[in-house]
Order: sequence, then C-alpha cells, then structure tokens
Amino acid sequence: MNITTKEDFLTLLKGATFLASGGGGPYSLARKIVETYIKDDTLFQLDLIDPNTLSKSDWGCVAAGMAAPSKGIGLTPQDIVEPTVNAVNAMDTLIKDLLVKQDPVRFGDFKQFNILIPVEVGAINVVIPLMTAYLLDYNISVVDGDTAGRAVPTIDLTTFSSTQDVMPNMATSAGKDFKFTTLSLDSYKDLNIAYSQLIGAGLIGIDTGLSLAPMNGTTIQNNNLINNTLSEAYAIGKIMENDKITTNKISAIENCLASSGRSIKVLCTGKVITYITETIDDNDVGYMSIKTSDNRIFTISIQNETITGQFEDEISIAVTGPDSICYLSTSNEKIPDGEIYDNTLIQEKMAKGEDVEIHVIAIQADNVVLGNDKLMSSWRNAYKTARYYGAYNSNIWNS
Repeated sequence: MNITTKEDFLTLLKGATFLASGGGGPYSLARKIVETYIKDDTLFQLDLIDPNTLSKSDWGCVAAGMAAPSKGIGLTPQDIVEPTVNAVNAMDTLIKDLLVKQDPVRFGDFKQFNILIPVEVGAINVVIPLMTAYLLDYNISVVDGDTAGRAVPTIDLTTFSSTQDVMPNMATSAGKDFKFTTLSLDSYKDLNIAYSQLIGAGLIGIDTGLSLAPMNGTTIQNNNLINNTLSEAYAIGKIMENDKITTNKISAIENCLASSGRSIKVLCTGKVITYITETIDDNDVGYMSIKTSDNRIFTISIQNETITGQFEDEISIAVTGPDSICYLSTSNEKIPDGEIYDNTLIQEKMAKGEDVEIHVIAIQADNVVLGNDKLMSSWRNAYKTARYYGAYNSNIWNS
C-alpha cells in the first residue's frame, strides 16, 4: 500500500485515531501536521511495507515522539516532527561512526535506514514516522504494522521492549542545534521513566523525538510486530467517511478486523457525563463515565490511553488492556472531523459544555500481544495505576 494524496493521508489518520484506544494524540493536531507539510497539489509517495517482504539488508528503527500529555498544548507541527527527524539521523550517524566498529556482529552490514517502524497506532505516533519518512532526504518507507496494536501509556508495553536491547537509543529535541541523549539502562521501563523525567524537566524539550531498537529486516520480522495495522486504519478511516448509518459502520469495522483475527464488541452507547483526570508522574490519570439510554453507567479508567472499563452495576470488570476501548461517533452520516473522538477531544468538548454521544467499542488485542507473557505482566502493572489489581479478563470474548 502507498499514500499519494493528502486526502488518503488524513483518511489513514482517522482510522488510527479510532484504533488508538483513546490516546495516541488528537486527530486535529495530526491533520494540522499533514496540512503544514503537504498541500493539495503536492506530489509524493509514502510506501507502507509488508514486514514479511523485508530482508537482512533492510534496516529500520522505531521512530516516535514523546511528550507529557498535559504539556502538549501549543506545540507546532515542527515541534512535533523535527525532533524525530533529528533522532533518526542521529541514530544513523551513531551506528555508522561508532557501533559498526564496536559491534560488527550486530551492525557490521549496516548501510542506512530504509525502514521506519511506528511505535503504536494513534494519530500522532502514526503521522510522526510517516512525516519523518517524507522529510528525510533519502528513500525510506514505513512498516505496515506497529509494536502495540493500539496506543499505550509506556514504552514497556510494546513488542520490541520484550525482545530488543535498550541500547542503543536516541532522544533529541527540535532544531538544527538540537540536544540529544542516549541512555544505558537495564530495561525499557527504566528508559521510559528516565525520558519522561528529562522531558518533564525540559532538558531535551517538552516534545522529544525518539529512535529506538535499530533492527535489520530479519530481526523486524522476528520482533513479532502487529502486522497490517496501518492498512487497517486506512480501511476504517474510509468506513468513517462513508454516509452509512452507524450500525453499518460498526459491522464494516468488524469485517475489516476479522481478517486479522481480532474480534470487536459494542460495550455501550450513550452520553459522556464525567471526565476527570490529574497529572501523576507525567501521565494523565483519571476516568470517564458514559450514561446509556437505560441509565446504566459505564466507567473507563484512563492512563493517557484507556486501560480498563466496567459497568457500575456489575461486579466483574468488562474489558482490560491490551484489549482496546475505542470511541465511535453516533453520527449516521459521514463522521465530521470534529467527531473523530479521542480522550483529548472528549475532554475539550466536555469543558465547553458540549454533548458527546458515542459508541464504546472493545477490540480484542492481537495474539502477538496476548501470547507474550512479559508484555501481559507489564499490562498487569499498568492496571494498578488505574486502581485495578486483577488479571487480564478475556471473558468478553467468550460470551
């Protein structure tokens, strides 16, 4: 698959926003990034590469951005994209100038990055690698897949974190005279904490570009990415743009994800009545409640992204990460840009006194994640921040 028009780019980002499970950055900001760099008549081609076609001669890295959610207001498109361009270039230079000689077994055949890997599905962390590929002055593509299958609050909830060394890593700021750091730590959890603290202190900018886990094509295949997530996001974006009634949109999304073995289930439909968050350790932590037409309350726990969901009149929890909790507007026409819902947009509308009517949809996590014991252990730790101390609950998919 390839992206050759601004409209296709935006369609992909709409679907990525839906799949992100509440986080991953707002569609409105991602759209602003695209419109800053790409005009209606811009000629370009961004290739989305099937990871199964890669070989040992291909080299890629996880390209992402990182910012404290509550401090992202006011960032320009350049603030968001330039740091990752710098990070990929800095990692490329580090490998060529140092690591090829220090570790010839791992990096001896490195020539140049020609692949970027999205860290997660979400409007911002999809637009960042795509726009980075667009801005780099050499032939580079983006993998049609990612390392989480949704947006996640911490790096240690990604597939590469359970398989790849922490070193080398690169975090950079924007600008020609950018600041950078590469940290030697024991785990990606430690790395996430360290970079969050550096960003929170403003030492490498409030928005930072990341280049992580450089891998050749064979290692990328063995890294157990969740495949086809960008092409699925594009297909879902097209569904959101059609004028079918909402129930037909949901059926179409279900058919789209069935090809990758992921089930979906509508948890509830209703009006958002409460949205409360506070910033704890640079994470936006809180909850959102939806009231259904029969006066039931469904409450979603949030740690940047959605983590768990439960009906208040039920004892057992309904859904837990890594399964996703996604939002779809109840619009029975083409869903307008102002209703491409994520946590940020819902919070903004609530603050203005506007009504938010949504379908809350659970999407089953990919088996790549569900079958990874290390990742599932990390998810259990993430639940604790959301004040849930139980295990992953798969009952939703058994009923």
